[in-house]
Amino acid sequence: MREYILYLKEENKTTQAYITPCFAVDKLFWEQQDGQRLHIIGRSPSLAIAFMLREKMNEHAAEGPIDEAALRRFRKLAESCVRETNLLYGRETKEPKTWFTFSADGGYGTPASKEIDMIRSQAEKLSAMIAGRALLWDEVARLGEQRGEVTVGLEEPLQWLVLQKRAAWQPAVSLRLRKSWLRHRLQAACERCGEQAAILFSFCHRCRQGCAYCPTCINMGRSKCCTPYICVSGEVRSGDKVRRSGVLAWKGALTPLQGQAAERARAFAASERPGGSFLLWAVCGAGKTELLFPAIAHTLEAGKQVLIATPRKDVVLELVPRLQQAFPTVRVLSVHGASTEKWEDGDVIVATTHQVMRYYQKFPLVVVDEADAFPFHGNRMLYRAVQRAAAPGGKQLYLTATPPPVLRKRLAGRTCGGPILSSSTHVLLPQRFHGHPLPVPVRIKVPRLFDKIRHGRPVLPLLNPIRESLRRGKRLFLFVPRIADVPVVHAYLRRQLPACADRIEGVHAADPDREAKVLRFREHRLDLLVTTTILERGVTIPDSDVIVLGADNPVFDQASLVQIAGRVGRSAASPDGLVLFLLEKKTRAAIAAIREIKRMNRLAQSLRRTSDAG
Repeated sequence: MREYILYLKEENKTTQAYITPCFAVDKLFWEQQDGQRLHIIGRSPSLAIAFMLREKMNEHAAEGPIDEAALRRFRKLAESCVRETNLLYGRETKEPKTWFTFSADGGYGTPASKEIDMIRSQAEKLSAMIAGRALLWDEVARLGEQRGEVTVGLEEPLQWLVLQKRAAWQPAVSLRLRKSWLRHRLQAACERCGEQAAILFSFCHRCRQGCAYCPTCINMGRSKCCTPYICVSGEVRSGDKVRRSGVLAWKGALTPLQGQAAERARAFAASERPGGSFLLWAVCGAGKTELLFPAIAHTLEAGKQVLIATPRKDVVLELVPRLQQAFPTVRVLSVHGASTEKWEDGDVIVATTHQVMRYYQKFPLVVVDEADAFPFHGNRMLYRAVQRAAAPGGKQLYLTATPPPVLRKRLAGRTCGGPILSSSTHVLLPQRFHGHPLPVPVRIKVPRLFDKIRHGRPVLPLLNPIRESLRRGKRLFLFVPRIADVPVVHAYLRRQLPACADRIEGVHAADPDREAKVLRFREHRLDLLVTTTILERGVTIPDSDVIVLGADNPVFDQASLVQIAGRVGRSAASPDGLVLFLLEKKTRAAIAAIREIKRMNRLAQSLRRTSDAG
């Protein structure tokens, strides 16, 4: 069981508290500097307790030399804090007992296991391996195994980096005493995702102490009090940058409006002004990925890396081959939960938004694709992850067809007459790349829609448009609001449309065959795909139609319905198609989505007239 030593460093009449798992390494480090005196306060198996006490020691550190009386006061303060933490932790768990231990003594721990030159050498290797990462201790070991590095005995080189201020480490879940006149309380916070309210208090059989953990980000590995969370900045030193030219091999041509929008995004990425955010607001089918190419090319040619954070794995899988084809001389990585590349490093990283939590101050350019989509929209945890992934002075470029109100207000502004087409922080492209208008949805009210489907009754406003689409050789997305609706509607359609029953499938987020079914749909081996909102964006299927079943369900908000409608008419050869909203009652979301699509069509028409007149 690892123990953490809390000590005070006395220098030039000032005192500062430190935490170390290997005090001998700290002694070696400080011995190289003059006038350092070290005083051990005590030790604890709980990393969270050790860091909480460090904060408390620094609050009470006073100027002047530290004598035995001062050391006794610091030790008593530490013991008092631990006693109070035990009481408050017992209140949270409803089980009063000794949850945490702290030994107030002046022992000096074990000697360093390596010579100082070896520690320095291993510290350099460790720094290079985890640069730009924010990882739990177990993940550092996993990354080392992936890269063929020795992962045993990393505490000493890591502590050397911490003392050099080249790395930061802390408990994955921190504890703090919060005192007020009304009630004292124990505040726990996940340092990885920022969660506070949902933290669970428990006992850990590894550290044998009270050990709170975070359920919010548990799918990324267990974040808890005894697990070190290690952050190493990935900022590239200017001397390490390898400049290159001609990285963009894409031979396509942008329309004049696309070219203007792409240049605005490139100018933002190329600006010498550090930091900042820019919104690239472009309607579905405007060619948003291609609009990014100049900004990505500029960043890569400067020897820097690019992160593209996108909401869903399906979008990652679609973007990576397109980007690799456009930038064949650079390495484009696909990073998602099941990816084998998530521990590797590349030039362009396309990651799901949750995987972004594993990066730290690494990317000069961070592109947030579909910032309004689940799970990113309204999720402070993921906004925080994106901000932390950007290098100091890095830029954030938001890319979406339906910006959320907060982002629209902050970067795009608005007037009584509608959205502003461009400003210093945004550009709006209301026209598709082929110049044709966005298909406008049709609303049809069907009373007791799902009751009829569950009882197997023919619903002609649904069945007739399906038959017509299939007759014209179209592929059809049929969106339903809930996962439970997928098998019900799938079975209903197979019974009602026996001639094409074998070419109808259903898919949802938990479907293990999801990728294979979507591939069959792309290759036109399926005609109709019943799906939840997992395919509402980022998936391009030429010559397709869309029906939204239950468009009045709250899961289909305005942005979702605009995105779903945007699946239709995306190719120049087939720029129109059917978008049908079937609902049981009127909803503001459906009305607002249709209004927004019509408004974008009017803006595009106005721009075309202005261009023709010029």
